[in-house]
Amino acid sequence: MRAVDHGGLLSRRERLFTPDPRLGWVFRDRWWFLRPFPEAPPQQQALPDYLARRVHQTEQVAQRRLSRTLPVSATIAMVLVLFAACSAGGSGSVSIGSLLLAAVVLAPGAALTWWAVRQRQSARKAHDLAQQQIIGGYQDQARQWHARKQAHDAAERARLHDLPEWGAARRPGRRLDVFGGTLWAWEALLTTYGTSTLAVQPLLVLDLSREVVSRELVELAQAAWMGVDAQLLPSRQASSGLLADMTPRDLVDAIVESMHGGTPDAARADRSMDDRILTKVCGALGDDVTLGRIAAALRALMGEPDDGDALTRDERRHIANELFTVEYRRQAHANLSRIESYIHPLEDLGTAPADREGAGYLTCVALDSQARNVRSELLTDLIVQWVTHRITASQASTPALVVAGADELARRHLERLSDACERRGVPLTLLFRRLRETSAEMIGGGAVAFMRLGNHEDAARAADFIGRDHRFVLSQITKNVGGNESHTTTETEGTGDSETYSTSRTTGTSRNWGTSRSSGTTYSGGEMFGLFPDRSTSHQRGSNRGGSTSTSDTEGTSTSTSRNWSAAYSYAEGTNWSDADTTQRVYEYVVEPVTLQHLPDHALLLVESAPGGGRTITPVECDPAIITLDRVTTGPLPDPPPPQQALPAPGPALASPGPSPQPQQWGAPSAPQWAAPTAPPPPRAPLSTRPGPPPGQQTGPRPPDDPRQGPPPLFGGRT
Repeated sequence: MRAVDHGGLLSRRERLFTPDPRLGWVFRDRWWFLRPFPEAPPQQQALPDYLARRVHQTEQVAQRRLSRTLPVSATIAMVLVLFAACSAGGSGSVSIGSLLLAAVVLAPGAALTWWAVRQRQSARKAHDLAQQQIIGGYQDQARQWHARKQAHDAAERARLHDLPEWGAARRPGRRLDVFGGTLWAWEALLTTYGTSTLAVQPLLVLDLSREVVSRELVELAQAAWMGVDAQLLPSRQASSGLLADMTPRDLVDAIVESMHGGTPDAARADRSMDDRILTKVCGALGDDVTLGRIAAALRALMGEPDDGDALTRDERRHIANELFTVEYRRQAHANLSRIESYIHPLEDLGTAPADREGAGYLTCVALDSQARNVRSELLTDLIVQWVTHRITASQASTPALVVAGADELARRHLERLSDACERRGVPLTLLFRRLRETSAEMIGGGAVAFMRLGNHEDAARAADFIGRDHRFVLSQITKNVGGNESHTTTETEGTGDSETYSTSRTTGTSRNWGTSRSSGTTYSGGEMFGLFPDRSTSHQRGSNRGGSTSTSDTEGTSTSTSRNWSAAYSYAEGTNWSDADTTQRVYEYVVEPVTLQHLPDHALLLVESAPGGGRTITPVECDPAIITLDRVTTGPLPDPPPPQQALPAPGPALASPGPSPQPQQWGAPSAPQWAAPTAPPPPRAPLSTRPGPPPGQQTGPRPPDDPRQGPPPLFGGRT
């Protein structure tokens, strides 16, 4: 049976075994290198001002001719025609002069009006024709521009389709210290780094995590048919060949250093006595020196019974009676007891070695998942001593070395191991769970990488190691250059409606009565002797009496309804500009501690020191499953050609052709959000000393470019 591989994931997994040694992958979005279309979009030309001005002028002239000149001329001509008609009615003949005069008066006004109307129509046609030509030309240019832009974008998408987005992050330098991370993250890092290293050279892994985080690496190496030597301690220590290639002298040094790994220099006397005892014992054992025979010899020195067959009867008698005097054994009894107690849990180490054809191409020595006990703690120091001896005594090419879980190792043992690796060119990788005690003392010996550090103290130490930068930040406004500009417009609109209703009624009565009397005497006579005229005399007397009575009744009803709608709009615009800068020097973290506490599981922050000073911080993803994605390269990301910068859009008028600006040089891609430092503010433009607001900030009405165009439009679009 063979597993079904949908999409070639198994074949892609084989790409993990490709050089060069890598810690993971760095992501770079391929669309960052999209070259923008270099041509600016076409802009519609503005209609020439003289056309609109001509339409406005001819409109005014035609309106004046139609409203003044023509009506006045027609009125005068009509008066003259009426006068001629009246003259013809009186005399019977039409006045030819009046008619001619009326025609003379009417002709100039009609001619001027016709000419003004014709000029208005001509200006309107020219305005409409120019507008149609501009719109049509702009639409043609826009269609052509969009077609070229679509072709450019299609070519760019085709070019960027196969551009890799994930590139390998190569292992820096000879030594790398990794701090933090979970066990799953360590497993991913060992798989990614170990498989790529095996493609170049052998690899030796010391898995001291007690959770066998190297299991995935071992399984992949076995699936790739590589020689794998996996030793699981202490559960399978009998079949381990850990100390098989060590001489008695090297074995004594390894045991003594393991016993006194963390003791101060004041215990040098005990170390010297332990070294002397073990040297004498190993010399008595001859060439067959194992931990089991050493433990049996120590029990013989202490006089304890031993039923084992590790020693012969002659060796037991020689060691018990002739190796040391009775007084020396009495004084060194504490040392003998301590050495025997240390070696006793490891007596069966290497007693039944498995059949091995030399060292494996991948050698993995791991502590199993049993609870922490004395045996595992003793094995931890002994394994480091064995590795140091193996690297020091090696004459051929040595494998790369990875120590996972180096927190509990003594500082001087790690320093000795680091010196041996550096002297012989062995790549050394140390993985620490915490950043404290031994790990804090070891930081800085090479390149450093940080994974998730959950403890705040560890994160603070890591941030301090990464360092702080002096940055200039804006703090307050201290200088003011500029002025104040305000525009206010108030507009009020209102309407009203009133209704009144009234009713009145009047009633009256009048009475009149009286008496009239009249009497008179009339005398009439002729002239006397013809000298006097006639004379008449009359006398009248009357009497009248009357009275009047009037009654008036008025009833009125008045109803008044009034409505008034009023709306007032007030708009004020003010501009107050200032240009001020105040910066202060701030000492702050490059990477904040909280960022290190919340790193993703497979994220790794690589910190390298530059040769000329400073440091480089690179975010890395160490998940081995990334190799199964598309657009992944097993080498570093290539440098694509720098993209071109898009041309700035021209103003209202089409920009004149000229040399294109230089393409903008793109720097290194920015780090992901979890590792990106705070970017400094962009440099500010120099402050202008000219009066008025800064460029691009004037919001009020501006004076026209051409004074002949008249005042600028008011708010609301009315002129």
